[in-house]
Amino acid sequence: MEDTLLVTKIIRRLDILIALELEKAGGPDGMCLADRISRLSELGLAPAEISEIARKPINYITATLSRRKKQKSRGDL
Repeated sequence: MEDTLLVTKIIRRLDILIALELEKAGGPDGMCLADRISRLSELGLAPAEISEIARKPINYITATLSRRKKQKSRGDL
């Protein structure tokens, strides 16, 4: 039981570090959330994992990824 709690705490802290690094990557203005979501997806994370890192509902993540995919296919982005 203690091992599970320890692993959960470590994962949470790693999620925070990932989120902070993504914010720094955007420069002084930072990256918008949609850009961070797209970047995490490009790196191979599943929507559920992105949801945990971004602290947004999975529906929000999948909708954002869907909009980005449509924009890219139309050439709007």
